[in-house]
Amino acid sequence: MDWKKAQVKESNLVDIPNRWLHLYYYEALNVLFRFENSLRVFVYTVLKDELKDKWQETAISGGCIKSETKKRIRQSDEYGYLGYEITSPMLFLNSGELIDIIVSDAYWKYFAKYFKASKSIVVTKLQEIGTVRNSLAHFRPIKEDDIDLIKQNTKHVLLEVEKALVKITSISALVPTNSEEPWYLKLRGLGSENINLSLFHCEDEKWIRLCFSYKVPTLEKRKISEDFYTYKVGNLRTIEVLRNFQEIRNNCIYITDSTIYGQLNAEFDIASRKEFNVVISKRNLTESLDNIEASIRNIITMVDEETELLKTDNLARGVLVDTQHGNAIVKTGNNNTRYWQVSLDTLKCDPSKVSDVEYWGTRGNYVTDFVSATSQYPWMPSSISDEDSPF
Repeated sequence: MDWKKAQVKESNLVDIPNRWLHLYYYEALNVLFRFENSLRVFVYTVLKDELKDKWQETAISGGCIKSETKKRIRQSDEYGYLGYEITSPMLFLNSGELIDIIVSDAYWKYFAKYFKASKSIVVTKLQEIGTVRNSLAHFRPIKEDDIDLIKQNTKHVLLEVEKALVKITSISALVPTNSEEPWYLKLRGLGSENINLSLFHCEDEKWIRLCFSYKVPTLEKRKISEDFYTYKVGNLRTIEVLRNFQEIRNNCIYITDSTIYGQLNAEFDIASRKEFNVVISKRNLTESLDNIEASIRNIITMVDEETELLKTDNLARGVLVDTQHGNAIVKTGNNNTRYWQVSLDTLKCDPSKVSDVEYWGTRGNYVTDFVSATSQYPWMPSSISDEDSPF
């Protein structure tokens, strides 16, 4: 058997062997992969917002999400040496089960507002996509015309779904300081010298993003040379917020980290901040406001106490704050300009080691094209494509 390989040539042109499958098979795979994973994110978001910590009790054939996906995860672990280790229950639901959840008599009331068609038409279009999907998944031949059908049906069915997903992943407007919203008045003054809170909402104010910004403390600094420093720094463990503050976990849709930018101050101490974001619906925030406020106050208090502990004993470790290492080295750029490159990679959370479904990795914005352009979905430990060039 001579399994010929594709060859990447100049300008990223790819030479595909003639004996490979027709190109439209790969287009079908791309569309169906993105359709199914976008549907997963959507179904989870709606269920979590409506049912909170009971979302995994959603019924599917054979039981509920929690019981059935536990079995599948356990079966997958038997072949753990293959592929990535996946722990999110949502990635173990297939498109047929996702569709059944959406159109079921019990849950349609939660999903209906996201579709510009009657339930019967939505069912038909989703089933047509599923038919092509099953043919490809079971290696039966498909027609080139099938690609047009799944693209058109995906566009029709996910039109409002995509708008909802873009909205929840692109919350960037600061809440006006003169807002009279009760939740804003209660939360706006929270913070300390070590950690502060910024409040954002989406355009229709349905979704709220609570952005916590932690001032990374320099606990120990060693000058190795004029061009190289090493550091021991404090690190806020985002995932432990989920695990130790049930009120936050139960009510939020997801938590993400923001990209960490390494910076130095005039004394060559670390001058960076680590941010994490909690996204929650305004409805759930309002309904549980007192408990969520109490949780935020407790987070701030714990961060303050543990940060001060680490400043006096950098061998200690807190629940939310631990110590990590970093370094700074002088690099030479264009025109022989010299600059400091600060590495704080140890502060990043490895998503492949996190099983909490509310943790979505590093925050990204999907301005218009969540379904067809996302380079990395929640719960996946790696990207599935390169990011689109803006040009």
